[in-house]
Amino acid sequence: MYRDPALTKLLTYAGALPFWALALAQVLGGDPALTAEAFIAYGTGIACFMAGTLWSQAQIRTQDPGLMLIVSNIAALAAIGGLLVYAHAPAVTMALHVTVFLVLLAADLRIHRKGAQPAWYLALRRNVTLLVIAAYAVVMILT
Repeated sequence: MYRDPALTKLLTYAGALPFWALALAQVLGGDPALTAEAFIAYGTGIACFMAGTLWSQAQIRTQDPGLMLIVSNIAALAAIGGLLVYAHAPAVTMALHVTVFLVLLAADLRIHRKGAQPAWYLALRRNVTLLVIAAYAVVMILT
């Protein structure tokens, strides 16, 4: 694991681009409802993907993976739940998604502190999480 830092960084930052493209589409006059819905759908997919990476980390650990498996499942379900309530409570969805991304970052911090993750990966996760949360803030302001 963590064998190709350059490609991992490239793909991770590229994964943040749609958040910003959709946020900027709202700023530049795109259909606010459509771009916000696309933003939430994409955010749900990425949150579930990141929860899956946590699941994977739990599977390869030699220590008790129970808590990480539970956090992974709760994070994915919370992101999906946010998608389902978006039409009725967009602010709740936005707050829920931001919380999910922060919880997943905290889980990566925990993994890093146990020596199971290189420093560059944790820095990458932190930076991209901040970029994503900033995009959520832009969309929250505009929605």
